Amino acid sequence: MIRINLHDYHDELRKIEIQKRVVKSLAVVVVAIFFIMVSWLIEQARLDSIKSETRKLESQVAALKSQVEKVKKMEGKQRRLETIISGIERLREKQLPASTIVGDLNLILPEDLWLSGIAQRDLDYLKRKVKNFPTIMFGDPGKKKKKKRRKKKKGMVTKEFVEVKGFALTEDGATEYLKRLQKIPYYKTAFLYKLSQTYIGGQAVQKFIIYCYMPEDKKSA
Repeated sequence: MIRINLHDYHDELRKIEIQKRVVKSLAVVVVAIFFIMVSWLIEQARLDSIKSETRKLESQVAALKSQVEKVKKMEGKQRRLETIISGIERLREKQLPASTIVGDLNLILPEDLWLSGIAQRDLDYLKRKVKNFPTIMFGDPGKKKKKKRRKKKKGMVTKEFVEVKGFALTEDGATEYLKRLQKIPYYKTAFLYKLSQTYIGGQAVQKFIIYCYMPEDKKSA
């Protein structure tokens, strides 16, 4: 009769089972450590990328700092310019546009007359630059002095005169043009300052200078 020791057999099976469990546990631990390492490496790579981008941004900010300061200064200048421009526009709204003045001067030209120059002048300029200009005709001297002082405080000069220069084929042409100018409503007066004969291409013509007086209250009308 053959006898088999089953006790040793069961012990061996138990050991094998324990070894399998240990191996499985170790495999799980190894896989877990692997994923942890992979995750750490990924996070480290992302962190390095963020640090790199941060350094780039810091260098860009440092480079742009001077530009930002310039922009701020430009914005300040722009605000000041906008204030000045708005002030000028308000003044222009109170005055007659130059385009209207020039347009009206040309619309009433006689056929035998042409203009060579149009300019706006103030009384001080005419006193200094134009010989024998009849300044006594224009307002009360005391009022002029007060107005002059007030305008100097504001840094403005009111140009109340329009200087019109041109040529006419005859004296009658210049006289007719003067009459037409005197009918323009925003001129208080218009007068012929100078009329002299000259020659253009061998042709005798009349050279004239006319001044039109346009007071400030007429401009803002």
